Amino acid sequence: MLTKRLVSIMKKRDGFTKDRILDAAEEIFSNKGFDGTKVQEIATAAGVNKAMLYYYFKGKDGLLISVIGRIVQGIGDAIPQYFSDNSDTVESIDAFLDFYIGYLAKNGSFVRLMAWEMLSGRHIQAIAEDYIIPIFSLIREKIVEAVSRNMIREVSPEHTVFSVVGMNVFYIVASPLFMHILGEDPLSPEMFAKRKKAVKDLIMYGLVPRDDEAKK
Repeated sequence: MLTKRLVSIMKKRDGFTKDRILDAAEEIFSNKGFDGTKVQEIATAAGVNKAMLYYYFKGKDGLLISVIGRIVQGIGDAIPQYFSDNSDTVESIDAFLDFYIGYLAKNGSFVRLMAWEMLSGRHIQAIAEDYIIPIFSLIREKIVEAVSRNMIREVSPEHTVFSVVGMNVFYIVASPLFMHILGEDPLSPEMFAKRKKAVKDLIMYGLVPRDDEAKK
């Protein structure tokens, strides 16, 4: 019979192995796309054999969806932290934008991977249903709530989310082009700090009620 301590050690070891596989898969998928990636390549990079990989993920398709799900879930887990206090909606949105933009910067491989998936469309339905739609619905709900309380302007919740995503995702995907335009790395800490400020200024200017609107 396994002791509780041994079971705990085995669970931690399982989690460590699973994370190694996900880390390797994220990097390789984002660079080569789904079709250009071989399972053996991921297994080798993770330091496991193919049997171990299939034990955790059952196949390449499931592995890719798990890679995306792990990162998207990080955004979902953060939402309650930034919107738990109903009295500071504008400040909460500003803080969440700061987190979200920084999160994408730290997970550039995820953005590239999603670009591959948008082009192929192979796993989009599963990704949307399992991960994107729940997060989208939660953020949309927070925007609707803020509008109803007159904390922000009467904006389209859907298009507000699309705009926030587009302004940040495109900047990362197009960074090789922007490097030629700017003559410097657009993803450097200094340049990304400027990008974060510009995006936040633009979005918050569009969300915060004008003086004449506040009087209505």
